[in-house]
Amino acid sequence: MNDRYVQLAMIKALTEKMLLNARQQQWQVVRQIETERDTLIHAFFETPPSLAEAEHVAGFIRGVLTADREIITLGTKEKKEILQNSQKINRGKEASLAYGSSNN
Repeated sequence: MNDRYVQLAMIKALTEKMLLNARQQQWQVVRQIETERDTLIHAFFETPPSLAEAEHVAGFIRGVLTADREIITLGTKEKKEILQNSQKINRGKEASLAYGSSNN
């Protein structure tokens, strides 16, 4: 196995690790892994894939994009939940302030 395939295997492993951590809502870990993965992706594509690698690389990219879409979906869901919780807290604060000012 050549170095380019080893690089792809490392990127795939990091992508799988990102997805696992996203499923566990470990967003800080996801961001850390993403930084490492991005460095490897940029290094890999500094040299364009050869014709012999093209099919394998295309399949690899499709797999990474599929995982990234799931990570984004999970992140969007988490963001919505955080926003909803924040809105509930703010409504509670407003109600508390309104109640406090009506008792004065």
